[in-house]
Amino acid sequence: MGKFLSTTLFLGLAALLAVASDAAVDLKSTDLGWSKACEAKNLDQFMSFVGDDVYASGPDGKWTHGKAAMRDGWSKMLADPGFKLSWVADTAGVSKDGHFGYTRGTLQGSLGGKPVSGSYATVWEKAKDGKWRVTVDIASVAAQP
Repeated sequence: MGKFLSTTLFLGLAALLAVASDAAVDLKSTDLGWSKACEAKNLDQFMSFVGDDVYASGPDGKWTHGKAAMRDGWSKMLADPGFKLSWVADTAGVSKDGHFGYTRGTLQGSLGGKPVSGSYATVWEKAKDGKWRVTVDIASVAAQP
Protein backbone atom coordinates (compact mmCIF):
# COMPACT_ATOMS: atom_id res chain seq x y z
CA MET A 1 0.00 0.00 0.00
CA GLY A 2 2.81 2.42 0.90
CA LYS A 3 4.61 1.73 -2.39
CA PHE A 4 1.38 2.37 -4.33
CA LEU A 5 0.80 5.67 -2.52
CA SER A 6 4.40 6.78 -3.10
CA THR A 7 4.18 5.92 -6.78
CA THR A 8 0.86 7.73 -7.15
CA LEU A 9 2.20 10.86 -5.41
CA PHE A 10 5.37 10.77 -7.53
CA LEU A 11 3.39 10.48 -10.78
CA GLY A 12 1.04 13.25 -9.70
CA LEU A 13 3.96 15.56 -8.89
CA ALA A 14 5.65 14.70 -12.20
CA ALA A 15 2.45 15.52 -14.09
CA LEU A 16 2.12 18.84 -12.24
CA LEU A 17 5.72 19.77 -13.07
CA ALA A 18 5.20 18.79 -16.71
CA VAL A 19 2.16 21.07 -16.95
CA ALA A 20 4.11 23.97 -15.40
CA SER A 21 7.01 23.30 -17.78
CA ASP A 22 4.66 23.17 -20.78
CA ALA A 23 3.14 26.51 -19.75
CA ALA A 24 6.59 28.13 -19.59
CA VAL A 25 7.50 26.67 -22.99
CA ASP A 26 4.22 28.02 -24.40
CA LEU A 27 4.96 31.45 -22.94
CA LYS A 28 8.50 31.48 -24.40
CA SER A 29 6.98 30.59 -27.77
CA THR A 30 4.52 33.48 -27.44
CA ASP A 31 7.38 35.83 -26.57
CA LEU A 32 9.25 34.65 -29.67
CA GLY A 33 6.15 35.28 -31.80
CA TRP A 34 6.00 38.83 -30.47
CA SER A 35 9.67 39.35 -31.38
CA LYS A 36 9.04 37.97 -34.89
CA ALA A 37 6.15 40.43 -35.36
CA CYS A 38 8.51 43.23 -34.37
CA GLU A 39 11.21 42.01 -36.77
CA ALA A 40 8.61 41.91 -39.56
CA LYS A 41 7.51 45.45 -38.61
CA ASN A 42 3.91 44.22 -38.61
CA LEU A 43 2.19 46.68 -36.26
CA ASP A 44 -1.18 44.89 -36.12
CA GLN A 45 0.41 41.53 -35.39
CA PHE A 46 2.77 43.15 -32.87
CA MET A 47 -0.13 44.80 -31.05
CA SER A 48 -2.13 41.55 -30.97
CA PHE A 49 0.24 40.42 -28.20
CA VAL A 50 -0.47 43.51 -26.05
CA GLY A 51 -3.15 43.82 -23.37
CA ASP A 52 -5.48 46.83 -23.17
CA ASP A 53 -4.12 48.02 -19.81
CA VAL A 54 -0.41 47.62 -20.66
CA TYR A 55 2.37 49.56 -18.94
CA ALA A 56 5.62 49.84 -20.90
CA SER A 57 8.99 51.47 -20.32
CA GLY A 58 11.41 51.70 -23.21
CA PRO A 59 15.08 52.60 -23.50
CA ASP A 60 14.33 56.24 -22.62
CA GLY A 61 12.97 55.16 -19.22
CA LYS A 62 9.59 56.81 -19.82
CA TRP A 63 6.41 54.89 -19.07
CA THR A 64 3.42 54.63 -21.36
CA HIS A 65 0.06 53.31 -20.26
CA GLY A 66 -2.63 51.74 -22.39
CA LYS A 67 -2.72 49.94 -25.69
CA ALA A 68 -3.45 53.09 -27.72
CA ALA A 69 -0.41 54.91 -26.29
CA MET A 70 1.80 51.90 -26.93
CA ARG A 71 0.48 51.56 -30.48
CA ASP A 72 1.23 55.23 -31.14
CA GLY A 73 4.84 54.91 -30.01
CA TRP A 74 5.51 51.63 -31.75
CA SER A 75 3.89 52.73 -35.02
CA LYS A 76 6.52 55.47 -35.28
CA MET A 77 9.39 53.14 -34.43
CA LEU A 78 8.30 50.37 -36.78
CA ALA A 79 7.90 52.91 -39.63
CA ASP A 80 11.50 54.09 -39.20
CA PRO A 81 13.75 52.35 -41.79
CA GLY A 82 16.69 52.57 -39.35
CA PHE A 83 14.79 50.73 -36.61
CA LYS A 84 15.38 47.00 -36.06
CA LEU A 85 14.69 45.05 -32.92
CA SER A 86 14.53 41.42 -31.91
CA TRP A 87 14.82 39.60 -28.61
CA VAL A 88 15.23 36.13 -27.16
CA ALA A 89 13.77 34.95 -23.86
CA ASP A 90 16.38 33.35 -21.64
CA THR A 91 13.88 32.34 -18.98
CA ALA A 92 10.14 32.14 -18.54
CA GLY A 93 7.93 31.26 -15.61
CA VAL A 94 4.22 30.86 -15.03
CA SER A 95 2.23 31.26 -11.83
CA LYS A 96 0.71 28.16 -10.25
CA ASP A 97 -2.78 29.17 -11.36
CA GLY A 98 -1.54 29.75 -14.92
CA HIS A 99 -2.93 33.28 -15.03
CA PHE A 100 0.34 35.27 -15.00
CA GLY A 101 3.81 34.67 -16.34
CA TYR A 102 7.04 36.44 -17.13
CA THR A 103 9.78 36.33 -19.72
CA ARG A 104 13.27 37.76 -19.35
CA GLY A 105 16.00 37.93 -21.93
CA THR A 106 18.25 39.90 -24.23
CA LEU A 107 17.51 42.28 -27.07
CA GLN A 108 19.49 43.53 -30.03
CA GLY A 109 18.91 45.77 -33.01
CA SER A 110 19.34 49.35 -34.12
CA LEU A 111 17.73 52.61 -33.06
CA GLY A 112 18.25 55.59 -35.33
CA GLY A 113 20.67 53.48 -37.35
CA LYS A 114 22.93 52.87 -34.31
CA PRO A 115 23.41 49.36 -32.92
CA VAL A 116 21.83 48.60 -29.55
CA SER A 117 21.74 45.66 -27.19
CA GLY A 118 20.31 45.17 -23.76
CA SER A 119 17.85 43.24 -21.68
CA TYR A 120 14.13 43.11 -21.04
CA ALA A 121 11.52 41.73 -18.70
CA THR A 122 7.89 41.24 -19.64
CA VAL A 123 4.93 40.32 -17.46
CA TRP A 124 2.18 38.43 -19.28
CA GLU A 125 -1.43 37.76 -18.37
CA LYS A 126 -3.56 34.95 -19.76
CA ALA A 127 -6.56 36.59 -21.45
CA LYS A 128 -10.10 35.21 -21.52
CA ASP A 129 -9.46 33.90 -25.04
CA GLY A 130 -6.62 31.75 -23.65
CA LYS A 131 -3.84 33.80 -25.27
CA TRP A 132 -1.00 35.48 -23.42
CA ARG A 133 -1.05 39.30 -23.48
CA VAL A 134 1.65 41.73 -22.33
CA THR A 135 0.66 43.63 -19.20
CA VAL A 136 4.07 45.14 -18.26
CA ASP A 137 7.11 45.47 -20.50
CA ILE A 138 10.47 46.96 -19.50
CA ALA A 139 13.46 47.30 -21.80
CA SER A 140 16.93 48.47 -20.83
CA VAL A 141 19.54 49.32 -23.44
CA ALA A 142 23.20 48.93 -22.52
CA ALA A 143 25.54 51.85 -23.07
CA GLN A 144 27.29 51.44 -26.42
CA PRO A 145 31.06 52.04 -26.69
